[in-house]
Order: sequence, then C-alpha cells, then structure tokens
Amino acid sequence: MATESQQKTPSPRGLEGVVAAQTAICKVEDNLLVYRGYPIEQLAAKADYEEVAYLLLNGDLPTRDQLRDFKAELIKHRALSPFLRNILQEASENGTPMDVLRTVVSASATEDPAEGDNSREAEYQKSVRLTAKMPTILAAYMRRRKGQQPVPPDASLGHAANFARMAGLEHPRAAEILNVCFILQAEHGLNASTFTARIVAATNADIHAAVTAAFGALKGPLHGGATDGTMKMLEEIGSPDHVDSFVEKGIERKFLFPGFGHRVYKTEDPRAKFLRNFARELQKDWKGPRYFDIQEKLVDAIAARRPKMSPAAAAKVNVVNVDFFAATTYTFLGIPADLGTSIFAVGRIAGWSAHIMEQHGDNRLIRPESEYTGPVGKRYIPIAER
Repeated sequence: MATESQQKTPSPRGLEGVVAAQTAICKVEDNLLVYRGYPIEQLAAKADYEEVAYLLLNGDLPTRDQLRDFKAELIKHRALSPFLRNILQEASENGTPMDVLRTVVSASATEDPAEGDNSREAEYQKSVRLTAKMPTILAAYMRRRKGQQPVPPDASLGHAANFARMAGLEHPRAAEILNVCFILQAEHGLNASTFTARIVAATNADIHAAVTAAFGALKGPLHGGATDGTMKMLEEIGSPDHVDSFVEKGIERKFLFPGFGHRVYKTEDPRAKFLRNFARELQKDWKGPRYFDIQEKLVDAIAARRPKMSPAAAAKVNVVNVDFFAATTYTFLGIPADLGTSIFAVGRIAGWSAHIMEQHGDNRLIRPESEYTGPVGKRYIPIAER
C-alpha cells in the first residue's frame, strides 16, 4: 500500500505552471501584459511613470488632481538623509550597483517614521517614499563611481527626467525613453523577486524587509542580470559577420544565450518590441560597434536553427525577452551594461510594493511542502564505532 508521501504528486521543477497566489495587480500570458486591466501597449505609449506607479499602488489611474498630489509626494521624498548619503558613499567604494541599492533601501527602514507598521496607509506612504528615493540612490551611485559629486533632485522635473539629469545622461531622448523603460519594468506578475517579496511579507515582515529580499532575488542572473550578459555577448561577437559561427559554436557547447527565452512568453515578449524600436533608432547616431545589427542577425540565426534543436534547447531561446534590447538601449543612452538590473529595480519598486500591500491585505503564511528524496531507515552509530 502506498504511503501518503508516495501518493502526492511531485511539483514540477521550478514550480512551473503552479498557481501560487491570486492577484488583481497584473496579468501575464503569452504576448500579453496587463496592469490592473490596462494593456502594457497603451501605458507604455501614453502614460508617465508616475501614473503607472499610482495605478499599481491604488488600483486605477489617477485623476488630474490625484496625479498632481501624487507627484508632489514623490518630489517631497526624493532627497536622501545625511545618514543614507553616508551609507551610499561608503558602500559605493566597492559595492556593485545592486548591492548598494539593496543596502541603502534596507538601511532606510531605520529612519522611516512608520517602521514596523503594516497598516494599509502606512505601507502606502512607505511605498511612495521608496519609489521616490530609488532614482536618487542609483543616480548618486552612478556619479560616485565616476568620481563625481551627487546632483540633488530637481523639483521641476518628472520621475524619469529627474533621474536622467541626476545621473548625468546627456542624450536628448534619455528622459522619454527611460520613462517607457520604467513603465515596462514596473510589474510582471509572480516573477522570482516579486514572489520572494510576497513570501517575506507573508511572515508579517514589513515592506522594507520584503523589498530588500526582492533585491536579493533580482540580483541573480537568471532573473535580472541578462542586460549585462547580453552586452558581453554582443561585444564578443563583435560584428554581424561573426554571428553565424558564434551561434553554431554556442549551440555546440550548450551556451545560454543572454536575453533569449522566457518561462511564460512562448511567441513574443510584449515589452521587447518597445525596446527593439528604441535600440534601432538610437543606433543611427551611435558612433561605436553596430550592436543592434548584431542583435538582429543573432535573432534570425537562432530562429533558423531552432527547428533542429531538442525541445528543451529550443525552449531556452523561444523569444527575445525585455533584457535583450534593453541592453543596447541603455548602452546607446550612455548607461553602462552592469547598471541594467538597477534600472529595472527603479521601475519595479512600485510593483513590488503593490504586491506586498496586497499580500498583507489578505495574508496567509506561504509554507509549501517539499518532496524528500534522501535515504531512510539509517541507524545512529556512536562516534567511537564510526
């Protein structure tokens, strides 16, 4: 007779296909991304990031007065305290971008007036403060590692334009393009970092603890690090003429092509087309290597070889994801490739915060079971007999 553990159906690897939570924030399906009922195509083409952040945190788009007040709150909380500025300066000496962001965000809990308060109103205010400070933290880090002094926030500028100015980005389209990037990356369902945030929130830990954990998950290259890997790959290829041989050798050695593949999207990542357009347009004025041309040929070369791959190998290169063209878009704007994941986090902070509030609004501790595969029936042997 089968035991209870033998009768249980093992979970799929990586929990693929398992529904772990209900949410009203975001819907993700193949070639479909919807924030609280609004298709990403409409938001990315028409909205300001502040509107989308408000949407995620409040449930619907703001009225004109609500948006005015929300922007005023963000502006009010952009500046960093002397305490956080000092931590940022010290951490920037040797820390990676994600390490610095995670550390400063975690430290901000110690001075937050609502620390430990998980009420809806308190968490909403903390979400606003975190969303406001993220561009300031990253821009200050970017300047410090170049040996420059931070630039204070400008109350006359919007979220993306203020970041572009503080970060020293001189491209005339930087603010416009980063606004869209922040929107595209603001939310994406139960991805690894968001799931991590909800697991931590489910213990009734506060929003700073949950967001700090999300940063840790996003740092992993299988979740948020593909922009850096994509640029390293393009630099290694060097020229469109080298693409075919690179792909052949890559398939031979089972190389994981950065920027390719997605667990949910099977035919198209709806975010990628926006970044592809930006990369194509920005390359026209770019004086360096023809990275976008390499990308286009790389996409075609891999697509041509997919029918001959095993199903498992083909699934890993089924689509280009948001990071693939984000890598070149950021590069063309003058943003180093290793900052791509941090740009991602600046947009995603609103989505993380929305999920943490949703989890706390109807909470139950997330505690799945595991399937034991180790030995059984062993007998303890005293140390003298081993």
